[in-house]
Amino acid sequence: MYSSPELHAMSREDLSGTTLLVVSPGQCIEASGDVPAFLSKVTSAKKRVLASVGPAGSVWYTRRLRKGITFDAVLDLGFASQSDKHSTVSDVPYFFVFNGPTRDEEPLAKVPTRVQDRSIPWVLAGPKNDRNRHLLAELFEHGVDTRGVCLLQGAMSSKATAGTLLGSDGLLRVLSKARFCLWGADRDIAYYESFRFIDALPAGAVPCKIDPELAAEEPGIPGVYHTVPDFQAEVRDKGYSAMYRRAMEFYTAGGRLADGLSRALRLV
Repeated sequence: MYSSPELHAMSREDLSGTTLLVVSPGQCIEASGDVPAFLSKVTSAKKRVLASVGPAGSVWYTRRLRKGITFDAVLDLGFASQSDKHSTVSDVPYFFVFNGPTRDEEPLAKVPTRVQDRSIPWVLAGPKNDRNRHLLAELFEHGVDTRGVCLLQGAMSSKATAGTLLGSDGLLRVLSKARFCLWGADRDIAYYESFRFIDALPAGAVPCKIDPELAAEEPGIPGVYHTVPDFQAEVRDKGYSAMYRRAMEFYTAGGRLADGLSRALRLV
């Protein structure tokens, strides 16, 4: 991993055999210290690939593609391909990479057997916006267990989670006592935040997103619901253990993240 100044200091000869995987084009350019010289140096790389985590087709997405770096490909990290949405805003070749388990997460926890030890029935986590406020109100309107925990905070990026509020250890302690981790839509565009799933599952909490627009697209991801009553019906019909097992099977079936990245980079 290189900082912008370190990359700027590399010779064009070294860069000519290097594929650059760029996570944040704007920050890279701003931190370079000499934007024209930095962009000129970046053109010397063998390939320039944008690593994306977020909704394709959004204003934020298109801005990253047009920051000044000419990309040869986009690697989209998530749980469902956004190829159709990407093609509406860009001709850059698109590759979907399943955001699967990392070496640090293996082996994943088995289905928790002592459900009674999970004293928090649900955790609502996400940004403090009108959508999540309405979701919280809807939860209580439909008679959810009042022992749940609400963790809402100011605006967050697509990769950020409630961990920025409690710290990663604090969030893990809460989720390790919870049965379900809930969140709603963060934005007007339908999108599934795979990193929130990854926060919840290893701690033993079932990831559940309540988002009617996303549910209408049928993304093939378990635990996506149109409404609170839909979520409650599945809890009643299937139960915590079956829902956790289904989520774990989905996550592991997609393959390891490192393998997916290696396959995609060979195709670029």
